[in-house]
Amino acid sequence: MMDAILSATAKPPLLRAGVQQAIAAGDDDLTAAVEFELISVLQAPSFRGSLRSAAFLRFVVEETLAGRQDLLKERTVGAAVLGKAPGYDTGADSGVRVRANEVRKRLAAYYDSAAPKAGFRIELPSGTYAPRFVPCAAPSVAAGPRSLDPPSLRLWQLAAPSLVAIFLALISIRGGVESNDSFSRFWNHALAGGTAIVIAVDADADNSSSISPAMADAAMPFESLASAFELPVHIVAADRQAPAARSCVIRISTRHKPSERALLYLNGAAVFRGQDGAELWLWADSAEKLRSAAQTLASRSGFPEIP
Repeated sequence: MMDAILSATAKPPLLRAGVQQAIAAGDDDLTAAVEFELISVLQAPSFRGSLRSAAFLRFVVEETLAGRQDLLKERTVGAAVLGKAPGYDTGADSGVRVRANEVRKRLAAYYDSAAPKAGFRIELPSGTYAPRFVPCAAPSVAAGPRSLDPPSLRLWQLAAPSLVAIFLALISIRGGVESNDSFSRFWNHALAGGTAIVIAVDADADNSSSISPAMADAAMPFESLASAFELPVHIVAADRQAPAARSCVIRISTRHKPSERALLYLNGAAVFRGQDGAELWLWADSAEKLRSAAQTLASRSGFPEIP
């Protein structure tokens, strides 16, 4: 049984919620192997350098493993991964096609320098957004005298040593990176798989449909997160429009202060976690303090160590 290798409660980073039970029970060798191969690919330099390409690959692989590969159309992927409006014009916007080609190039670069780790190679065929999982033959072994053929082994038995090695190595790598990078640790938790960042700012007191110049200026430092995480950043008037699904909302305000205990204090501003965990609040009594705190939060070099 595979639960002797990985318990049902031991969830490796990057695995889909609930997949660890399937791995532990060994009910689906293909799913387990592909999930581990996906972890290996996403942690490689070819994908660590592009969070958007990593999100694209992760989404299409997980949708295919869930049996929804027929729904992986250009508009669906654009809305889910690139934050496009559900009915956007795919003829005028080639973002998904360009990103798919980029993912294909990164997969090719990865497999040019590394062999599949879990017995399957992940490919994204041209003309489709549904990946395929190509089984790879085990390395050949020189034939020797033997009296009996060994019993056939299941896929997880062949791949188990490699899977365990990958699992332990990735925990070590991820832990080391996160422990030395407070910026990434904080924002990866705050973004939590979001596909866009929405900066919701107090509306102008005299015009509820616009933002005052001072508050717009206070929000500007957060725009640097677009390049850091390859996510679109939108600055909007709070309560003027509902954020799109799967957006990370950062609410900055001089008027509304959450009642929860502050997560930390920066340059005269207080940072709060929203009650549902889906929002991040930044409050201060002036726009100048908000801008100063935003600059610190959006700066990797000056980011504080958060307990």
